[in-house]
Amino acid sequence: MIQNQPLISVIVPVYKVEAYLGPCVECIIAQTYRNLEIILIDDGSPDRCPEMCDAWAQKDSRIKVIHKENGGVSLARNVGLDAATGDYVMFVDSDDLIVSNIVETLLDSCQRNNVLLAMCPLQNFTGEAPSLEKKVAKEKVLTGRYICQYFFDYYASGPVAKLYEKSLLAKSRFVLNRRAGEDAAFNYPIFYGLDNVAFVFAPMYYYRHYADSTTGTYNAHLLDELATFEEMLSFYKSHNDKLLYRAMAKEYYARILAHQQKVGRFLAENKALVGELATKRRNFMNLDLGVAQRIFYSVANAFPRLFLKIFFTERDFRQNRIRGQL
Repeated sequence: MIQNQPLISVIVPVYKVEAYLGPCVECIIAQTYRNLEIILIDDGSPDRCPEMCDAWAQKDSRIKVIHKENGGVSLARNVGLDAATGDYVMFVDSDDLIVSNIVETLLDSCQRNNVLLAMCPLQNFTGEAPSLEKKVAKEKVLTGRYICQYFFDYYASGPVAKLYEKSLLAKSRFVLNRRAGEDAAFNYPIFYGLDNVAFVFAPMYYYRHYADSTTGTYNAHLLDELATFEEMLSFYKSHNDKLLYRAMAKEYYARILAHQQKVGRFLAENKALVGELATKRRNFMNLDLGVAQRIFYSVANAFPRLFLKIFFTERDFRQNRIRGQL
């Protein structure tokens, strides 16, 4: 029976996750859907992860291990894509967890709705692992353009918690040498090119959130994500899609303000970064904005903290609704 089922390639980049790799692999091999090709890409991890990957491959013939020099998560995912032989592809990060029927549910959703991509929301967790029992939830078919309009509300920016029909990824690879925003750069053209996407309204993917990871620190490389937003704006403008252009302009503006706050708090001595962000904020008003939007952003410029508070509060509300928590 299994030979008649589509093969699902599960791509897992592995780097310095010795404490979390075991639970992650366990929840993948425990999937109710059995016809899996599990590709563990050891990205030159300096801990015990390489030997742990090999040990898992000895236990389960569905597991393939690729050892490579460290090159970052984007290159590791690209290596996984090149090696994948499945009919569908799913990405899982090696410190995260998935519920036992996520593959079965997303594949069923793809097939019943005749779509090439199915997805579900994420749920953050810290500390104790959540229950990974089966989940049942309603679903809805949304247009790819609608997902692009609410790209971050619907968790569309990251590659995880999604099942891609492999043909979608034939020409898609992750951007290298970009340490933030590379996921969104990978996904937005894919979603924009889709008529329909199946969305399952239940968080079946648990993203490990490190509570202290952003406390008292800020890395300048996070500004890399602004290049992705600038590419998205150029893309939507080239497609004469004013709705998505303006939706992404608002997101871009919020990110500039958020980075200005972080840089001002943690890297104020870096005058080049401070100047770069100030220039981006000034240049924002030169975008292709309507009169009403120019007035709106002129007011927002006077009250940036208030704008950000409202912006991210509204996002939290929408994401909680999407996860079925409201």
